[in-house]
Amino acid sequence: IKNRHSVVLVGMKRVGISNFLRFFLYHQKIQETFVSDGKKHLFIPVDLNDLVEREIFPFWTLTFKRIIDTIEKFEIAQKVKKQIETLFLDSNKSQDLFLTIDSVRKTLVILSEEGIEPTLFFIRFYRMKDTLNPEFFANLEGLQDAAHQKLAFIFTSFRRLSELSPSVFGKAGLSLFSNNLYVKPAKKEDVVTIYKTYESRYKFMLPKSLEEALFDIVDGY
Repeated sequence: IKNRHSVVLVGMKRVGISNFLRFFLYHQKIQETFVSDGKKHLFIPVDLNDLVEREIFPFWTLTFKRIIDTIEKFEIAQKVKKQIETLFLDSNKSQDLFLTIDSVRKTLVILSEEGIEPTLFFIRFYRMKDTLNPEFFANLEGLQDAAHQKLAFIFTSFRRLSELSPSVFGKAGLSLFSNNLYVKPAKKEDVVTIYKTYESRYKFMLPKSLEEALFDIVDGY
């Protein structure tokens, strides 16, 4: 994130990526601990579980709405907030895909000009795999260019983007666009720690044989 590199967090379903990101995005001291580079970072989570229709236009509408939601809680001049809100309202009224993407682009340009470095977290991105098209990838690259490379993307998926949608994300283009980061299951000692926490909280006691069987089945997940 500090280097403005886009990343695909790849892991099997239920490996805990969403829980990790929930902690990362909302813990107060994360930025000062791990991204303390003196710059203004704006983390924008877009959970695609919130999509009712898995189509391109609703995707960009949701993305723009989450940008607005995040900016409302961010320290930025009121006139800038108003300018971005106007872009959102105009695009929402138009119900036009091109205008919506263009308004997202203008918003990111405004943020970059204010010295803010936005990071878009597309959580459960695999939900879009059946509706993506080559223009989608071009739009992502266009947003980065417009924001003078101050914009970074974080995708979460159970497959690499090139496997998720090969016709959209070619390996050659992806090599410059993003890096893959594989999320591994927890080690057994970590699973035991988590289990002991729940055991203490909920006051349950399982026989030793049942505990061992549970750890064997869970196996880090």
